[in-house]
Amino acid sequence: MNVIRRIFCHSWKQYAAAAAVAVTITGLFLLKDGFALRISYYNALTAAGAVTLLLGLLMMAAYFGMFDIFGYSFSTLRSQRRYHDLYEYSEAKREKRRHGDKFFLPWMIVGAAFLL
Repeated sequence: MNVIRRIFCHSWKQYAAAAAVAVTITGLFLLKDGFALRISYYNALTAAGAVTLLLGLLMMAAYFGMFDIFGYSFSTLRSQRRYHDLYEYSEAKREKRRHGDKFFLPWMIVGAAFLL
């Protein structure tokens, strides 16, 4: 039960943001293709689900530290360095993320729902 709670119990604002992006993409595709054919709705919902799901996967990659090297490179531009090397920076970010929320899951759930 605890695993299901961690996956699905997030702020309604995160679900609303993901749904708003998906509905906007659906509307744009329907405006482009027209509202008359059933295939247009299929195309719009598939594109919106795929884009939302891929945004969730991109957020997941950022959450697990795939882009830490870019953050570290920008942090070294200052004359006074807070971290001595990339390993120290990555460990500090990993510890900070461990206590944070998995904000990418609502995007993936909404994307999967639109794909279904």
